[in-house]
Amino acid sequence: MLRSFRQVFKSNRTPMAAVMIVVLLGLVAYLAPSGRVDTPDTVVARVFGREVLMRDMAEHMQELYQRYGKQASPEALRPFVQSQALRDLVNQKLMEELAERHHVVVTDEEVGARLRAFLRQYPMLLDAKGNLKPTAELKQIFQDTGFNPTAQEHALRGELLRSKLIQQAALQIPVDEVWLAQENRLKNEKVAFQQATLAVLPATVTDPGDATLEAFCKAGGERFLQPPRRIIQFVAVDRAAFGKDLQADDAALKAAYQARKADSTEFKARHILFKAEGEAQMAEATAKAQLLRARLAKGQDFAKAAEELSEDPSAKGNGGDLGWFNAAKMVKPFTDAAAALKPGELSQPVRTNFGIHLIKLEGRREKTFEDMKAQLAKELTDTRFTSRAQERLEQIRKRANGGDLAAAAKSLGSPAQVSLPFSNEPTAQVEGLPELSQILGEVFRLKVGEVSKPLPFADRHLLFRVQEQLPEAVPPFKEIRAKVLSAYRLEESRKQALARAQQALKANGLQAVGPVTDQAAAPLAGLRDLATHPGIRKALLDTPVGQATPLLWAQDGKLWAARVTSREPAPALTFEARRSLIQEIQGTEAQKLLSAELQAMDQQGRLRPGLSSLWGHFGGIYINSEATQAPIEE
Repeated sequence: MLRSFRQVFKSNRTPMAAVMIVVLLGLVAYLAPSGRVDTPDTVVARVFGREVLMRDMAEHMQELYQRYGKQASPEALRPFVQSQALRDLVNQKLMEELAERHHVVVTDEEVGARLRAFLRQYPMLLDAKGNLKPTAELKQIFQDTGFNPTAQEHALRGELLRSKLIQQAALQIPVDEVWLAQENRLKNEKVAFQQATLAVLPATVTDPGDATLEAFCKAGGERFLQPPRRIIQFVAVDRAAFGKDLQADDAALKAAYQARKADSTEFKARHILFKAEGEAQMAEATAKAQLLRARLAKGQDFAKAAEELSEDPSAKGNGGDLGWFNAAKMVKPFTDAAAALKPGELSQPVRTNFGIHLIKLEGRREKTFEDMKAQLAKELTDTRFTSRAQERLEQIRKRANGGDLAAAAKSLGSPAQVSLPFSNEPTAQVEGLPELSQILGEVFRLKVGEVSKPLPFADRHLLFRVQEQLPEAVPPFKEIRAKVLSAYRLEESRKQALARAQQALKANGLQAVGPVTDQAAAPLAGLRDLATHPGIRKALLDTPVGQATPLLWAQDGKLWAARVTSREPAPALTFEARRSLIQEIQGTEAQKLLSAELQAMDQQGRLRPGLSSLWGHFGGIYINSEATQAPIEE
């Protein structure tokens, strides 16, 4: 058969070549980014061949918005919610990949059983016999309440996958007698002790000079080794670059005042909120609001009712007082209702995304042009500055055409600067570049030679080009002198503190180390700050009653010592307690293993984003940066 196929192929080279070209072009088209980032089927990410689509991102963002609570301005939350949604969906796909590698399967029957059990928790979904209502009725209830059964099904499937992976890993963790005995002691043995701490004071150590510091640096070996560092060429445009051109005259300010006329009216009001989501809850909240309004209309105190009944946490302690606000600070239905009232009047129930409100207007005032003049002047100046700074930097970017920024920047009156080398660390600092922490991610995302987009900040706007990347190395002493001095001072102060504490402990006991505090008898597992420190945990378990522990460095950087005053041994384990404790240990360790494996997969996958997601199809993680930055319709 293979020989026959070869003969056919040889006799039909031209047609077969055409077919192969078509297939190749199709494959390239599939692998390459489409250029469209606004369709539901756009691939936002591809995790070891598993696709995350734009519709998945939009649906999960909606879930997160509901979880965090509706905001008057969802745009403020959008970057955080979008980032969180992408992270959640990538983690979900990683979990699916891990489950496949471990041959863990969750069946539709298992998910269906979990979903039915979940739905049975809600009486409104059950008939008179306690069974779930017919599908048609359930669909109508879901539609009225805004409940998404598909999203719940996905969540339950993910929980089952995770649970099965943990169970599988737990069975492979051997728990010996020593481990079991230690965990039993941590959980059930009661220890009482006195403890004292001694802080180190690096600031008291004097600067020894360059010679000592250079020797300390050389002796440190890889201690001062820094990861790859980058140097950027950047152009900064501040307000001074435009002088008086940013100022607005009275004509522009008055025009802005007329355009913002609605914002000039301010209201002072109190409100009572009944939270609700979906039509069923809204109807119930409206009924409660109407009953309460009838009582308020008869003279019941509004502030007292707000304290007792409002479901807005901010109402507690202030009687629902909202202070002064304008239309821009509240959602439109709320502001419209307040605007229709006279001072002292009570609104009908008002529906917003938060639920149902009752509003009592206490005052109304109009801001004059003079009142708003300073605010309008600042807003116009800020707008003009942003527009002109972005325009200038974009001109520099275009003139440089991907190359050196110096000549283009100089021609437009904004000189380019070159930074000192810096690493991709949150603590990195560079003189003359206070915005570094905010652009660090973008600096290390771009390739050497690439130019950023103009980046806006409050006081100035930036444009930068990645000029060079330095390899991993110990930088010249002069560049890291401050870091070496800081390390030297810390080490010397720790030596001094240890010597001082050892001498004090021998001479005068625990109280000479520092202020002594008493810890009543309790299991160490409940003392989380101490129990998570392996050395302190072991010292408190091993030190005999009446004796002091060794001096140890606590997690907060202080020296720590204690004297054990009493010990109540843990009771012997029964068969059931023994089995339960083993399962608990295995479950805890299995969760750690699972998290570590997922993290390793994530790191491995991000190292191989590939050529336009090639690795994302087969063995890595591809993130469509254009799609993840695009607006997503709610």
